[in-house]
Amino acid sequence: MTREGPIQPEMFLGDILRRYPSVHGKVKELFGAECLRCKSNKKETIHYTSWHNGLDPLLVCRDLNALLKGK
Repeated sequence: MTREGPIQPEMFLGDILRRYPSVHGKVKELFGAECLRCKSNKKETIHYTSWHNGLDPLLVCRDLNALLKGK
């Protein structure tokens, strides 16, 4: 965990969705609704999924962690 929060680029998307249900809406917004129900999210990291969608994984983590902090 860093100062930003518990969600890190090397974490699996499926683990994050299971552990932090409050980020579902943001994940849907960033990566698309299919990422919420895709079986591959258990094997794909935030880093990979961000790269695949043309996003900066550090900024994605910052956005998700901000939701956890209530910002």
